[in-house]
Parts: sequence; C-alpha cells; structure tokens
Amino acid sequence: MKHTVLLGSLLLAPACATTPREPVSVAEAYARALDEGRLQEAYALTTDGPDGEAAFLERYSDPTARMDRAAAVRAGASVLEARAPSLTLARSGADWRVVEARPADVPRTTLRRFLDASDARDWKEAYSLLAAPLRARYTPERLQSDFEHEPLAKERLRRARLALNTHVRVGAGEAVFPLGDERAVRLVLEDGEYRVATLE
Repeated sequence: MKHTVLLGSLLLAPACATTPREPVSVAEAYARALDEGRLQEAYALTTDGPDGEAAFLERYSDPTARMDRAAAVRAGASVLEARAPSLTLARSGADWRVVEARPADVPRTTLRRFLDASDARDWKEAYSLLAAPLRARYTPERLQSDFEHEPLAKERLRRARLALNTHVRVGAGEAVFPLGDERAVRLVLEDGEYRVATLE
C-alpha cells in the first residue's frame, strides 16, 4: 500500500510542476513582485519587452512607478482577455467565457488598437503591435520621431482608420484591408497574434 501511494505521488509530481499558470495568477504574481521590489522576479514573468531587462530594472527602480504599474495590472486583471487569431476569452466574474466574433474582427481589433495607440501617442503600445521586421528596424522612440516628422504619417493613419470599415481579406497568415490603387494595410500572424506589417 505504501509503495502504491509513493508511486502515485511520483506520477503526479511532474504533472503538478508543469501545470500552466492561469492568466490572473500571473498578473497578480507580477503585481506582487513589483510591490515588493523583486524586480528580477517580475521581469521573469514578462516576454522581455521592447527595451530589455536593463531598461525594465531602471524604470521600476522608482517605488512610485512600481506601485502605479502594479495597481494598473490589478485593475486590468478584472477585465482580462486572452486572445488568439480565431478565439478571444474574456473574464466573466471568476470564470472565462468565449467571445463570439467573426474572424475578421480579430485583425480589425489589432489595427484599431494600433491606431488608437498612435493617436494617443502611446508609442510603446504602438511599437508592440508592429510585425517583427518593423520592430527590428524601430524602437518606440524612433517610431515617435518618424510619425512626428514624416509629413505623410497623419494621412497614412487617417487612411488606415478608414480601412477599418472596409471588407477584410483574411487568408493564410495575414489579413489585408484594401485602400484602393493597389495599396492596403496588411497584418501578419506572428506567434498566434496579428501584427501590423504595412500601412499602405
């Protein structure tokens, strides 16, 4: 009997150790690590971010910045969504529910987030929504500079916002919003998420 219990414990141990953490618990662990000044533990719960670990540690060496970010994370956790190209899950009380949406709504939402971030001059958010080749060429600061100094930038954003109301062609690995004259806003799939590849 003792051997059976021990064997059962050994078989269960790896399963317990590899159980994925639920999104809200990750958010809370991140917020708690920030609150308590355990910055390397907090950073380990991120996807590294656009600026890397050194910038993260410097930014949150300020206790006020840590507390503000932790509070924002906790506030966001109550309305958390989990997204994939063909699926969105949203919090409903203590449970998760599938959000019924047409496939074209998913890239449309990403494009809208990019445009809203650009309009709000939230360049870190806008940068995070760019496709990998653009993220390799840009930083949030360079993105800001280009949009502020490029005469056609506002017009491109205006046309891209108009494209939100057009028919979206969703194909294998990309979504295309036609602009006319053989131009289009194009989003590509990267790691299960749509990212902005071109604005025209």
